[in-house]
Amino acid sequence: MSLRGAALATLLLAAASAQAADLPGWDRTRWGMSSAEIAELYGAAAVRLDGRVEFAGLYSDLGLRQARFAGLDFIVYFQMDRTHRLAQVLLERLKQRATRPAWEATVGALEAAYGAPDAQCDRRGNPLAGTPAVLERIWTLATTTVRASFIATGAATPGEAPGDHGDLARRLLIRYAPTEAGASACAPAG
Repeated sequence: MSLRGAALATLLLAAASAQAADLPGWDRTRWGMSSAEIAELYGAAAVRLDGRVEFAGLYSDLGLRQARFAGLDFIVYFQMDRTHRLAQVLLERLKQRATRPAWEATVGALEAAYGAPDAQCDRRGNPLAGTPAVLERIWTLATTTVRASFIATGAATPGEAPGDHGDLARRLLIRYAPTEAGASACAPAG
């Protein structure tokens, strides 16, 4: 192979790797799908929710009771926008299932897939004011932003991190959403 051919092959391989690292949705979904299209993708595993679950301007009427990520089980909510199209996918672990080891396994799996996070947006909580402590890591890909959050309402003596003292008001979330040009990495997500 000529030097020019080798250079072209290297560029094509690099482009293919970059595309493989990007996500045009979550799992088999793609941004903009309808609930009916998502239900068809997942068949019997898809669960119709009783009514609509509202999420800060988005709603979910379809989910998965269980999806494995980082060796852990998550509940999945397919979140639709006002046009009734997929705008975000939320993976969630609650209470006693949202632990520091689960957080560390989640971040480790995301780092293995996407490298170091593009942003770290931790916030100290104030238990007396009811403000939760949040650990957050964000990966921004060409078409999808992945946001992992560990939220605990009771943490917060100096030196403690969310979930260090066994409080049950915890959530571990992974949100996949289309990347928005110019959006602030540490701005709260929907």
